[in-house]
Amino acid sequence: METTVYGDKGGQIESYPLSECRHCDERGWVLFPWGKKDCGIDIRTLHVVHIMNGATRGNHSHPRAAEWLCPIEGEGLLRWRSLSGELQELHLEAQTRCVRIRPGVAHALTNIGSGELLLMVAREKDPAGDLTVPDKIV
Repeated sequence: METTVYGDKGGQIESYPLSECRHCDERGWVLFPWGKKDCGIDIRTLHVVHIMNGATRGNHSHPRAAEWLCPIEGEGLLRWRSLSGELQELHLEAQTRCVRIRPGVAHALTNIGSGELLLMVAREKDPAGDLTVPDKIV
């Protein structure tokens, strides 16, 4: 599966296309966002996130575990702080890519579309227990 890396010094964000993970027919579609990638997701952290138009969620980091974002509906602007402290941005559109945010990267996501933004989100396994640290990005 093709990987695109964003950010400085080896990148803090990885992106994977979802074209091979989406199956459509006359009944609708089904999406297996993590089916083509060995990602070590902790099923207990799997959750759905809803962001109203113009709103921002996140403004945190997970020091010991990567977080995966899979936009299902709408569009958003993912912002994160690079290792050099610079603010980086990545435009996300529904069902086009799955994004992996590396451990310790502070991030926030803003709904920039005309409707609601809906995402499936999960974190990788953290043997020491799930940890979220507030960290203001925007």
